[in-house]
Amino acid sequence: MKVKVVGTMVAVLAVMLVSSVVLAVFPTQGVGQGSSDIWVMNLHGTEDANVVASYIDQDGNEDSSVGGTIDPLGNTSFPASGSGLGNDWLGSMVLYSDRELASIAELFWRNVPKGDGWSGASYSGYSEGATDIFFPYVLKTPHHKSIVTIQCVDTVDCDVSMTYRDRDGNVITGSPFADTIQADSQESYDLWDPTLNANIPAQVDTPSPWFGSLAVTSTGDIAGVVVVHYRFGYANASNSFVPGSDTEIYFPLVRRRNFGGLWRSQSDWSSIIVQNMNNYPIDVFHSYYDRAGGAPLLTFSDTIPALSSHGYSTRYGADVPASTFDPLGTRFLGSAIVSSTDSIVGVCTNLRYPSDGLAGAYNGIPDGASSLTFPREYRTKSGGKWTGYSGLVVQNLDPSSAATVYHNWYLSDGTLQLQFIDVIPANSSHGYNTRYDADVPASTFNSLGNNWAGTVIMTTTNPVGIVGLSQDHIKGTGYIYHSIYNALAE
Repeated sequence: MKVKVVGTMVAVLAVMLVSSVVLAVFPTQGVGQGSSDIWVMNLHGTEDANVVASYIDQDGNEDSSVGGTIDPLGNTSFPASGSGLGNDWLGSMVLYSDRELASIAELFWRNVPKGDGWSGASYSGYSEGATDIFFPYVLKTPHHKSIVTIQCVDTVDCDVSMTYRDRDGNVITGSPFADTIQADSQESYDLWDPTLNANIPAQVDTPSPWFGSLAVTSTGDIAGVVVVHYRFGYANASNSFVPGSDTEIYFPLVRRRNFGGLWRSQSDWSSIIVQNMNNYPIDVFHSYYDRAGGAPLLTFSDTIPALSSHGYSTRYGADVPASTFDPLGTRFLGSAIVSSTDSIVGVCTNLRYPSDGLAGAYNGIPDGASSLTFPREYRTKSGGKWTGYSGLVVQNLDPSSAATVYHNWYLSDGTLQLQFIDVIPANSSHGYNTRYDADVPASTFNSLGNNWAGTVIMTTTNPVGIVGLSQDHIKGTGYIYHSIYNALAE
């Protein structure tokens, strides 16, 4: 049996410009020179996985393929440098294996025209598509550049129709935009840059500033990811959603930390974006919890127009007043739950500016799981200096009982290296950082060594379950970038 895991993949983006790009052209053109590495984990506990990574161009042709073997519960990477592809290549990857896999795409850009010149993002691979997908968080402003990538994961070409709506539910002039995507290949769409979506150049005529969402329908199965680039030199990525009946979504990591009262230094904040999946307005209800659990520190409600999205920033407010979040104080680190009587989906972004210029995004999660899998985590040093570290965050969804979480941390060859147990209070989240003290001491992870890029599996017997994410920091001489991805829930 072959298991197919697909993930939109960029090796070196054709639209990325050289280091001579200046900030003045940020929204309309380049964001740096980009590439991507794909990390793959073998989910089988006792058998090796034979894996073939196929690189598909935008015409549906296989330009390269690379094979490998992964140990049980271990991982490996398929870096851009080993793909055999040349510069200015844009396409997708399809992974084939005789075992079940999990995958993470790591995207990074250098020669970014701001900050330290680097930015990064990551997202989870997916194993199937759908004929309808949604992106709650798409925007076009002088400070933001959204690039939506859609992959046809069918055996035949996919005819797609794209409808953009603003946060009042109004359809953008020109919608729906139509395109055809070759089987297994992808197309990317940038509301600022018509050279990236030459088949439908009218997309660039959309207004600015514009904040909204995107709904895509297709004749075949599709999947997608959106990358948001910020003018100040950082980026994030989040996966598309498929229609569902979920009326409650969970966000394990929410911040509101204003150091010095001026949102400077290490200050950071979160924005939750919730999309109404119905053709009528709905009410949504927010609850925010700190890591001690117990009663929420903040609750409020909002009404979202039909088929549109609203944003809730712990710093700026967005579609509610900024003062809404004052009850969280200036040192809030916790989680959130958003519910409705009708179906919703959501994304959470986390930003830190100006120190380091870090950003990340993850998808809100509708259901708890008994097992969480993280295909790639870091604890690395070079010359005594940190070059990579990870912070995993897990949320207990049980409103009344604590969740006991069992940790298993593995080397890349699948060897079990570290085990421990943690108890997360009801309606709370805990963090596990391989560099810094969090809800367990940093010394907990010393046995991993200083050259660890392994896998993690967490389990619980709590019947309500847990959800989680990983945030990763990669550092080098003169640069740092940050990314977040969702754990695989089973």
